Parts: sequence; structure tokens; C-alpha cells
Amino acid sequence: MAVTIRRLLANARLGLRVVLGHEGLDQPVRWVAVSEQPDPTPWLDGAELLLTSGMWLRDQDDPAAAAERWATRLAEAGARAVGFGLDPWFTEVPAEVVHATRRHRLTLIEVPRRTPFVAVDRAVADLNAAEARREAEQARKVQQQLAEAGYAGRQAVADRLARELHGWVAVLDAGHAVALRAPAGAGPAAEALTELARQGDRSGRHILQVELDGEPVTAVPLGPARERRGTLCVGALSVGERPMWAAGIIGTAAALLTVLDRGGERELRRTIAGLLAEGDARSAARVAAAADLPLPEEFAAVTLAGPGHRRATERIVAAGGWAAGDGRAGTVVLVIPGFTEERLEPLLDGARAGIAVPRPLDEVPAGIRESGLAAELTGPDRPVVRYADTPVMELDRLLASPEAERFAAALLAPVTETADGETLIAAARAWVEANHHWDPAAAAAGVHRETLRARLRRLAKLTGLDLDSPTDRLALSLLIATLARRGSGAGDR
Repeated sequence: MAVTIRRLLANARLGLRVVLGHEGLDQPVRWVAVSEQPDPTPWLDGAELLLTSGMWLRDQDDPAAAAERWATRLAEAGARAVGFGLDPWFTEVPAEVVHATRRHRLTLIEVPRRTPFVAVDRAVADLNAAEARREAEQARKVQQQLAEAGYAGRQAVADRLARELHGWVAVLDAGHAVALRAPAGAGPAAEALTELARQGDRSGRHILQVELDGEPVTAVPLGPARERRGTLCVGALSVGERPMWAAGIIGTAAALLTVLDRGGERELRRTIAGLLAEGDARSAARVAAAADLPLPEEFAAVTLAGPGHRRATERIVAAGGWAAGDGRAGTVVLVIPGFTEERLEPLLDGARAGIAVPRPLDEVPAGIRESGLAAELTGPDRPVVRYADTPVMELDRLLASPEAERFAAALLAPVTETADGETLIAAARAWVEANHHWDPAAAAAGVHRETLRARLRRLAKLTGLDLDSPTDRLALSLLIATLARRGSGAGDR
């Protein structure tokens, strides 16, 4: 369910009122932007709710012309709606703004004096965060269902994928002939699908997205380029409406279809390792069981960095490692515990490696974090660092102590009791990880710099921290590190 103006209006605490544009209430809104500039478009990216108090209109010689230029720019930039705040400049929405937004089919909302703009921003952020959590959980469930369908074969996987995406699925073989469809007979003609598969081969891209008959269609190759086993084609409106959610599901289905077609073990391992890295050990186990691929009881995470680290990754994967994607300091490979002692170093050939403590499957995210920390300590004179041998491990133990947990709980208590607690903590995390630099922190958080500043000021007020103080900044950094450790599932070994 997308975040829309209608859902925002349902929040009675905000007291928002629609002035005009009821037909736009169900359009998705990605962000809130606040601007008092006559041309706010340099700070817009599309699909925003723009909040203004109209300060830019006060001293205009021709308010109607100024409002027209302003609304024209907003519409061209793809803004969804305007929230006009009453007071301190206007006691009602100016007629010039009403007329201009009506001409450009922008939804216009009145924001009452009692509602600060930051409350509207917070409400949209909370809705977006809740939606992201809901989509992630739904994607995990669908991936589990696809893995279970794998027991019944490739047609069952295609059927399940088509049902979940509310569209059609076609699987083509290596010669670009249609091998199966779901539902039966659905989708474009075989000739169109064959041409799409050939186009995908020519493009060299891992995923090709086109439009056929007004419908978004995704083509994904099955197997690596040198061992191409076919193409998965999917047509569904949901792919365009929820691209990130759909991409993960289609990727899981492609891996299953590849391995169920007599091979593709490396691609399957990549998918399973990706699920483990996301903390979804249950889905990983189901995919492995569907493909009759044994899983070890423990994995040691290795983060590879430095010159030639991607070639080293390929060598380790060829020797039996499980590629898990990119981590905080480089590429991540999962290996069985004995591999790091007996076989790893000769395969590096100039690359550097951070090696984690072996962990059970449900603790792989913690191992990946450990290997990333170790990799950050590597260098030309120290190409391999084991997490267990580093001072970082001692700090980790301190962060895992009951004292650290009590410190974090006490500091967080006033924050977690508020409706926007998660949003404030996310803002603090972005700021700490950006080494207290506002612009990169705002970019990482996906908000305007001033929005980030407002959230940090609110967090500081709730916690009593002075974020200009080095000591209090250290306290906040320790808090974020404790939360990161807790969130990764890390535990003492």
C-alpha cells in the first residue's frame, strides 16, 4: 500500500484539510519538502508533498503571476501536492495559490497553525518506514512460498510467481523457445517473447525492463552468460508499482528455475547466501532443500577488499565459497570454517581479507559485520585480519555487556516512547555514520539537510544530549554501535 495524501489526511492529529484536488489524493508521495523559495524545484526529485507558508508571495508586485510561475515549476518537477501552512503570513490560503494549483492540477492542502511542518514530515516518514517493513516481510513470505513450490518443479515456481505478482510468467529455454507459461496461454505471442530474450542477450544486462502493449515486462537470464540456460520473462503492473519488492521475488524465482533446470549451483549458492546475509535463514534453508543442496551448520564470513578483490572473490567462489554480495568494506563470501585456515590465503593474490568468527546460519549477518570491521583494519603490510585477533572484538564485548545495554535503554527511553522514535534513531545513525557531516548524512537518510537537522535537534532535546559536545557525540556513537550490534543479531561466542 503506497503512502498517499489520503493516508496522511487520515491522521487526525495533523488536522489537514483538502482545499482542492480530491482526484489526486491517491497518488503516491515519497517525500516531504519544505521551501519558502519562489522556485523550489532545485530541491525536488518528484512525487513530493511541498510545504510552504507562502513567505515567498508576500512582497510580490503581481502575486497572481508569481503564484502561476511557482505552480508551473512544481508541476513540471513532478510534485504531487502542496501543503499551505496558515500563519505567520496568511490566515487563509491565498486565492492566487488556489487558482494556480487548480490550473496545474496540484492537490492543495491547508495545514493548520497548530501543526508544525516537522509533524507532517514525521508522519510521512513513519508511513514510509512502516510500508518498507511491510513490503520486506511480504517479500520474505513470497520467497518462502517460491522455495516450497520448488519441490514440485519449475511449473509450480512459475505458477506461484504469476499469482504473487498478479501477472503472467514465461520461461524460455537456451534457444529462446517458450518452455512453459503461467497461467497457461497468458502473455505475449511466442515471437515477441523470443525477440525479448534475444534483446536481453544483446544488451548484456542482467535485467532487461521494457514495455509490451502498455505493460511493464522484465526479462532475467537464467544462469551466467557462459552457461545461459534460458530467460525468465514476467509481465505485471506490480513490477512497475513496487520495483524493489518485485525485483527480490523475481530474482529468487530465477535462481530456483536455474537450479531446477539441471545445474546452476553457483547461482543458487549466491541466492542462498544473499538470503542468509539478509537474516532470512529459514528461506535459505528451504531453497537449499528444494534444490537438494546441503548447507553447512556454520559459515565464516570473509570480506574482500583492496586491489583485485573481485577476482579473488571469483576464485574463492570457484573453490566452493558462497558469494553474498557487497558489504560495508568490500565483497562478502561465506566459506566453511576450515576453508579460512587451509585454503583462503593462496587465493587472495594481492587482495585483502577480513575474516569473521564462524557462526550458525541465523547469525550470518553478525559474521558479515565482523568481517567488515576486520577488513577495515587490513593494509599493505597486513593483508589478512581475523576479527577474533583484533581490539575491535574487545570493544564489541563491551558493547554486548549488560552495562552497555542499560546505558542504551536509559538513553533511548524518551525516544522510543514517541511515535517518531524510529525515524529519529535512523537520522542519528545516518549522521554518526557520515562522521557528523550533514550533506552526506542527509543523502544517506534520503531527506533534506534541514529535515535531518530538525530530527537531530528533536532527538537531542529528548535525550538531553548536547550534540556540539565531543563527549555527548561519543555517547551517541556508542548508542548507535550498541543498536547496530543488537540489530545484527551479534552475540558472544
